[in-house]
Amino acid sequence: MTTIWDVIIVGAGTAGLPAAIQASQRGAKVLVVEGSDRIGGTLHFSAGSFSAAGTSLQRSKKITDSPEQHFKESLRINHGTGNHTLMRLWQDNAAEAFEWLMSIGMKYPETVPVAIAGHEPYDIARICTPSNQGVGYIDVLKPAFEAEIAKGNVTLRLQTLMQDLIVDGAKGVQGIKVKTADGKIEDIHAPNVVLACGGYAYNESMWQKIHNRPRRVYTNPTSQGTGVQLAMKYGAQLEGADELICTFGGTQCIDDANKVWIHTKSSPSMRQPWEIIVNLKGERFMAEDNTSPDWRERALMSQDDWACWCIYDQAIVDASSPFFLWPAEKVERAFATNANYRKAATLDELATATGLPANTLKATIARYNAGQAAGSDAYGRTHMPAPIGTGPFYAVKMYALSVVSFAGITVDASLRVLGTDKKPIANLYAAGEMLGMGIFGNGYLGGSSVSGALTFGRMLGAKILDWSQTNAAAAE
Repeated sequence: MTTIWDVIIVGAGTAGLPAAIQASQRGAKVLVVEGSDRIGGTLHFSAGSFSAAGTSLQRSKKITDSPEQHFKESLRINHGTGNHTLMRLWQDNAAEAFEWLMSIGMKYPETVPVAIAGHEPYDIARICTPSNQGVGYIDVLKPAFEAEIAKGNVTLRLQTLMQDLIVDGAKGVQGIKVKTADGKIEDIHAPNVVLACGGYAYNESMWQKIHNRPRRVYTNPTSQGTGVQLAMKYGAQLEGADELICTFGGTQCIDDANKVWIHTKSSPSMRQPWEIIVNLKGERFMAEDNTSPDWRERALMSQDDWACWCIYDQAIVDASSPFFLWPAEKVERAFATNANYRKAATLDELATATGLPANTLKATIARYNAGQAAGSDAYGRTHMPAPIGTGPFYAVKMYALSVVSFAGITVDASLRVLGTDKKPIANLYAAGEMLGMGIFGNGYLGGSSVSGALTFGRMLGAKILDWSQTNAAAAE
């Protein structure tokens, strides 16, 4: 019997799209199943930073770089943690993926590459971000993907949810079971199955089971962890949970209570702070002008509920540049409608509105004001342009924010999913957030998530997947 599909790819996102394009160009018949009603996955939510060493763009700007240097700097940033085998695999192949993107139409602004993109800086500029962020990759991958569909080599099925893997003993994975858009259950067979269906960050129960930590996210609602759960059902192992690190300073989206995102210029790289930050006890715990993202993230994660309040007064509003990234109307609406944004005539009233202990909050502000007047802060802060004392007073609740899943499925250097015996589960591969961002260690490596997913997806399609034996058998 002839096998219709050479490759099934679950997920049409950062890893799945390049895998499908490249496998098709090598002659594979590829089926891509996607649970949502559009392609692109988390690229719709991503900042889109892509890190690669030794690119033509770097050379054009006289920047000398190498994968070895990238790896060395990564270990400095992530404190020597992570899956070093997969880190090197990514970094050794990222430049090739970058050049491929450029060859199919990717264009970056003249301002890149840079050494920093929201996280700890590299020593060398190697991060590139499209002007329209993650959507920029969709803009170039979509035409290439649709070209393969037009050739008849790729078939895309949207709103098709994987329900299970089809596994046949020693033969390994033989395909997937799906639920179609019209609700039917269908078995689909292929000699290669690639799980590129994202992480679990939007799944509250799965997040709590893995991390037992607060979950505040800005990610794709389809990030439910189905691929991770099904792989584990058949023996795959989970790694990277202990590498969880969160982004500092997310605030609640007032139009979507399920999401937290960066709505303020709380980072000193964006705007030097006038405000102070207190924990849920009303106490300061950090120098608000510390410029290290890694230090700030860890400071917040050491606090109860991974949460804090940013406190300021009307004099600061009047004298400083805007704190919010929102227009004035939206800021007013936030304070009028959402409990995470509080405004009060007095500090006692602000304490009541926020649930902070009034005496502690007032003592904290008085101590900060005394240090500000003396030019010597107890936490080492140096930028202290004004005291806090002119009502009305404001409080904005901030959280440790997650945009990715850190735990993921263990794979080998060929991106084959490993079972309980640490041997590959036959015919099953994984890439992208299925592997978890923990492979990059306990510290954000700028440009790693998009670059890692796209690089590994492309490697699977261009080099790793093999359907030759199946084709030979079908021809007999």
